[in-house]
Amino acid sequence: MRGFVLLLWAAAALADGYPEGRSVQTIEGTETALLVPEGLSAEHKGSLVILLHGAGDNGPNLVNALAPWQREGYVVCAPSATEGTWDTNDLARAKRIAVHLLKTLPIDSKRVHAVGFSNGAWNLAPIAFDEDLRPVSATWIAAGFSGGAVGKWAKKGLGALALAGEEDPNAPAAMKTVDLLKDKVRCVEVRLQQGLDHKWPREHDEYLLWWMGVMEGRFEPGKDLNFKWGDDLDAALEGLKAKKKGGVLVYVWSPDDAAKPEAKELQNEVLMDPLVRHYGNQLAAVKLESGDPVAAKLGVTATPAIAVLDKEGAVKKLLAGKVAPKALASALRSVAPDGKPPRN
Repeated sequence: MRGFVLLLWAAAALADGYPEGRSVQTIEGTETALLVPEGLSAEHKGSLVILLHGAGDNGPNLVNALAPWQREGYVVCAPSATEGTWDTNDLARAKRIAVHLLKTLPIDSKRVHAVGFSNGAWNLAPIAFDEDLRPVSATWIAAGFSGGAVGKWAKKGLGALALAGEEDPNAPAAMKTVDLLKDKVRCVEVRLQQGLDHKWPREHDEYLLWWMGVMEGRFEPGKDLNFKWGDDLDAALEGLKAKKKGGVLVYVWSPDDAAKPEAKELQNEVLMDPLVRHYGNQLAAVKLESGDPVAAKLGVTATPAIAVLDKEGAVKKLLAGKVAPKALASALRSVAPDGKPPRN
């Protein structure tokens, strides 16, 4: 009797769409691995990740790489290429599968992401720049964008990211992605993992998950991975004593910032600005909650706030509320060891 009840439950789940958790389905005649979060509904819609595997691999195997994404509300869809590598027909089926899931499951159509690994990444562009799907992000892993048409909508609507190991033969292509997509997409960057060859760069998994959330508009005060934040200002200043020039970027936040548009803009846009990152990455970075006495000593009376300190700890610039990228970049440049702008 218990087995019969379980079968009825499974049948009901499939009738409503697809079961929660991990499953392997045949969709559009293609073996497709799915990760479906718990609790999705019309009131609590999920995001969709279209994941393309590498040569000789398959969807059910690679989908495990994104298992933790379920807990964050991401439906992960990993179809398998017919002959182990992606061709035009396989990509057309992958798109149809994505469209089918958007109609079948409670997914926000404005929160679609495209991710490809190796051969899947080399063939990601038709999905990443599809005029119907219009993903908010595209990530090339262990490969890079190799050129092609980019829709005008991507200028404001799509963020691009390339991840690879420094020893990966495809690392140069990952780096070239920035040049090829600069000024064509909302933002583009590359991150390399030291000492890694042609493998998935696990070191950047946390950043990838956070970054994808930012691209679709997620925001949690204080949860920021634009810089390697510490929480001890004294230690940061101590580390600068032996240097000729330098400074500290201090970000002061509060849980109450969740309702402030300027706080979301600071984390999701201003701190991501290329010039802000260029100069900020030359400095020590410290993140403090508003109740910290150190924040008060810096003169912070409201959040969000950014304080730029010189190597002696003197406040060079204090910015609060709505922060302009240009103003912050200028303040950071004033204490950065290398004041020259980036080459590209």
